Amino acid sequence: MNITAGLEYEERGDGEVIYLVHAGVHSGWLRPLFRERGLNGFRVIRVVRPGYGRSEVPAAHLSLADHARACGRLLRALGVERAFWVGQSSSCCIGLQMALDDPELVAGLVLYEPAKPFGPLREQAASTYLGPGMAAAAHGDIPGAFDIFLRGVGGDGYREALHNAVGAEGVDSAVRESAYFFADEMPALLEWTFGAAEAAAVTAPTLIAHGAESRPWFHENAEILAGLLSGAESITLPGAGHLAPQTHPAEAASVIADFARSRATIVRS
Repeated sequence: MNITAGLEYEERGDGEVIYLVHAGVHSGWLRPLFRERGLNGFRVIRVVRPGYGRSEVPAAHLSLADHARACGRLLRALGVERAFWVGQSSSCCIGLQMALDDPELVAGLVLYEPAKPFGPLREQAASTYLGPGMAAAAHGDIPGAFDIFLRGVGGDGYREALHNAVGAEGVDSAVRESAYFFADEMPALLEWTFGAAEAAAVTAPTLIAHGAESRPWFHENAEILAGLLSGAESITLPGAGHLAPQTHPAEAASVIADFARSRATIVRS
């Protein structure tokens, strides 16, 4: 791992740029994707956002727009002019913000189960894991908050899936990193707004993916966003849940590669 422009990152390969931007809670979510052979033939960059890993420690509260700017700063420092943004959960929202604020940098968006916008099922999500997780964190119980939140989004098998993806040390690191998520990134996500007006301004080609076995509110989020974004494509990963980039990295990599190749071809022509 290297550090440039204040951010930790790793990269491999050459070609069109696939930019892997992790969700909240911890920085290792997309580590399995980074290693997938299905992304061979691309220049794959995996960033660690501010507040996580060895990246810069924020001196003040960061909005999702701040996170987007930081991610864009790294791309430019690496000489990247256009990249396909791959996000999961909260980093989908950050990618949408970048597409609004810095559209020339975004060749396309691959969004796996965006955390927002929430539809009518938002109250169910809030009572299942958002509220209890934030309450536990507010009382200083970060391991408890971590468990509540991850069980809510990933199901009872989340810890085994995480262990398989990043190992025992990675799980311990994830618990520690989640303190930043509960203290700063979750409030930023709740502050963030995205509706019809913002969606109309997004010009980047977009693929919205979700797992067939995911919680119902993630299906709803994907459907709402697909309806808001003109021309957005949608795909469902069979047998997968919210943690598909960790549990089904080969399938996720194939979807990303197919989308990036097709859109890059259109742009070049």
